[in-house]
Amino acid sequence: MRLAVKLILLDPDDRVLLIHAKDPKSHAECWYPVGGGVEPGESLQLAAARETYEETGLVDLPVGTPVWRRDHRYEFNGQAFDVHEEWLLHRVEHFTPAPANLSPYEARTILGFRWWRAQELLTTTETIFPPELGRLLRDLVAGRHP
Repeated sequence: MRLAVKLILLDPDDRVLLIHAKDPKSHAECWYPVGGGVEPGESLQLAAARETYEETGLVDLPVGTPVWRRDHRYEFNGQAFDVHEEWLLHRVEHFTPAPANLSPYEARTILGFRWWRAQELLTTTETIFPPELGRLLRDLVAGRHP
């Protein structure tokens, strides 16, 4: 099982930044939070800062607060991955993402970015990962931690 860090990048209007991606094999599109694998010897905070910079270009990521964790199996590009996710909340100023260091694989799959409100996540017909993100974000913004 791979250790991963997932980030709730929350702007002053309580919107979360999600990545829009397309599976190269199935062509299914989805939205998911910034984050990725934690490298050997890396702390969660260092992994969060690295992933945020690589995927969005944001530097000087504020220290995050642990909010959730989960074990998860997902499929992408015809492969299955087992991950243990540690979720961190980072309050950030609103910014326009400009990826700084995407892998060739990420460059092929990432279509764009969007800031989402919890209510939008609860009512969208788009595919959001994790599917319960709207409810979790609503509770988090209201001060309720699962």
